[in-house]
Amino acid sequence: MIMGYALSASTVMGVMNGCKADAVTSEGGWKPAFFDAKETELLKVITEQILPATDTPGANDVFVHRFMDQMVAEVYTPAMQERFRKGLADLAADCKTTYGKDFADCTDEQRDELLLKHEATAKKINTQIQEAYETEENEFERMASEELSSGVTYQRTNQEPFFKLLKEMTLVGYFTSEKVGEDVLNYDPVPGMDIPCLDMSEVPNGRSWSL
Repeated sequence: MIMGYALSASTVMGVMNGCKADAVTSEGGWKPAFFDAKETELLKVITEQILPATDTPGANDVFVHRFMDQMVAEVYTPAMQERFRKGLADLAADCKTTYGKDFADCTDEQRDELLLKHEATAKKINTQIQEAYETEENEFERMASEELSSGVTYQRTNQEPFFKLLKEMTLVGYFTSEKVGEDVLNYDPVPGMDIPCLDMSEVPNGRSWSL
C-alpha cells in the first residue's frame, strides 16, 4: 500500500525464503555476498535517504542494505543480478554528471532531487510497459528486450524499472525487520482472529500490524 503497486515476484520469494535485514544486530563480521564495498556503501546512503532515522529507526539501523544483498545474491538470477548492479552504477553516474560529485557527498536536497527524478522516470516507464502489454504483445516483447534510458542507460529487471525494485526492497526490508516489527508497528506475539477489514481508527496507535 505504501508503494502503490504490487510487489514483484522476486521480492515476495525473497521474503518467503527468509531474507532478513536485521538477523544480527551489528556489522561485525558481516560481509556482502554479492555487492562490493563501494556498492554496499552507496546502498547504505541511498536507503538511509529514503528512510532516514527520526523518532523511529532509519534504514541503516536495521541493516536494510544487508537484506538487499541477500535478496540479490540468493533470489535473483545471474542476469537480474548484473542488471541490478548496472542500474546502481547508472544512478551513481547520473549523480556524478548532474552534481559533479558522488551521491554520498551531495546535500540532502540534491539526493532527494535525484531519487525523485529516477522515481518519476520509473513510473513513466512502468506505465509504458503496462500499456504495451495491454495493447500489443509484440510491442511488449520489443520493450522487454531493449535498454530504456533516462539520460544514462535506465535499467530494468524483469521488465521493471531499476528504481522500482530499489525502493521496493528498501521498504520491504525495513518493514519486515524485527526491530521495526516490534517497536514501530503494532506487534502481537500471539495473534488471534484475523479481521481483514478493520477501520484504522480501531487499530492501536493508528499503526499497521507487523507482518
